[in-house]
Amino acid sequence: MNVPRIAAATLALTVATAAPSLAEGFFTRPLTIVVPAGAGGGGDTTTRMLARELEKGLGQPITIVNQGQGGGVVGLTTIQNATPDGYTVGLLFPYAGYKITGQADFTASDFTPIANFNGDSSSLLVSADSPFSDLKQALEALKADPAAFSIHCSGGCGSVWDVPVAGMMLDYGIDVSKINWIPGQGAASGLTELAAGGVDFQTASLPEASSLMQAGRVRALAVLSPEPVPGFEEVPLAGSTIGKPVDGGTWRAIGGPAGMPAEAVDAWEKAIESAVASPDFRDAMRKANFGVRWMDSEALAQLMAQHERDTARVMSALGYGK
Repeated sequence: MNVPRIAAATLALTVATAAPSLAEGFFTRPLTIVVPAGAGGGGDTTTRMLARELEKGLGQPITIVNQGQGGGVVGLTTIQNATPDGYTVGLLFPYAGYKITGQADFTASDFTPIANFNGDSSSLLVSADSPFSDLKQALEALKADPAAFSIHCSGGCGSVWDVPVAGMMLDYGIDVSKINWIPGQGAASGLTELAAGGVDFQTASLPEASSLMQAGRVRALAVLSPEPVPGFEEVPLAGSTIGKPVDGGTWRAIGGPAGMPAEAVDAWEKAIESAVASPDFRDAMRKANFGVRWMDSEALAQLMAQHERDTARVMSALGYGK
């Protein structure tokens, strides 16, 4: 799955960290950001760090409302049905799988894209004693006999970590529908199972696996990023094996209901741009091992459209929706 990307390092720090005048004057009452996830997770944590900076730029207090019920369906529905005046927006993330699995019917047309602020790459991990020393060995084995192997998805399969990995394997000529994809309750329990030899592979982000990697219990064969991931520069890039850059994983953005006025979108977008350029935000994200990826509303719209196409292709190959 290709994720359009603007590297954090290229975001000019000359962007004014003071709030743009439009952002300061447009809103006249408190604002709400709906997070379709429970408190304490990556979506909640990154959004709260962003909101601290956004309050400075938008000149209004921001309330975070967590609605993780239904795997995020409730929260995304709230964003979709909000009054499109700009006062209620929410966290958007890879959502296309809901439609394919029949959980919901979200498409890009249900939302107003505003700006992307975070992204983290998926990786393929093995236990310390795995027979595979590099990605090519693993892919060749999977290609020869996909039904012989199991891959833990971290959360529910057909989501942000396993779909990009499945897409990479599909491009390599692997029949991904024959692999035994194992759903779970999160990366932590899956990685423990991986380390114990319960599964052959795990899909997860590198920060999620960092403690067991440091303990020497799991290894990352590759990360689906076109450039080294800060703090994990020793992990090989999947593109080195595939022969072209590979970029896949999760993204987190702010969006609103369809039909938001351009003035509201502009106010939010400029405030998010300033927040993402803020040293305080960048430092907080770095300490929490989250990647910073800025995209404006136009680039985010392109990302969402590509995400839907990529997800449909990969999940169809996996046998979803049949």
